[in-house]
Amino acid sequence: MLHKISSTLAILKRINRNQRGTSLIEFALIFPILITIILSTLVLGIMLVIKVNLQSCAMAGAYYGATGAYATGSTRTASAQAVMSNGISGLLNPANVTITIQSFINFTTASLGGSGAAGSGSAGQVGKYQVEYSYSPSSPLVAGFFGTSKSLSSTTYTKNVGTFPS
Repeated sequence: MLHKISSTLAILKRINRNQRGTSLIEFALIFPILITIILSTLVLGIMLVIKVNLQSCAMAGAYYGATGAYATGSTRTASAQAVMSNGISGLLNPANVTITIQSFINFTTASLGGSGAAGSGSAGQVGKYQVEYSYSPSSPLVAGFFGTSKSLSSTTYTKNVGTFPS
């Protein structure tokens, strides 16, 4: 029994003296964790850029719809929707973008969360401009943290001006 213990101690001492390759083993153990952190940070950054772009589109459409401006030969709602669609960056797939424009009588009605009338509404009403995007992370490693599909959206409410240009 004592012989087995002494031979085991001799093996451990030999391993302790020979440190070649330990850095490679440590790197191999840490590399998957490091790659996961880097990819997760990258995906989170992309999601942040998408969210900022969606907010910009919703605000541009709300401003366009609330002021009553519209392109010749079009409606105010269609023009606001076109402004929102044109604001979508090249990073987003237009097939995954949903634009919704609704009108409410006032902010109280809009805040209740119900569905309003389709379109931007008339003078004095409140318009709800929403842009929604379905984002799928490209890395299956990161999809485990964020899910296979993430819905990002931005909503802006604005009150239409009292009079619209004719």
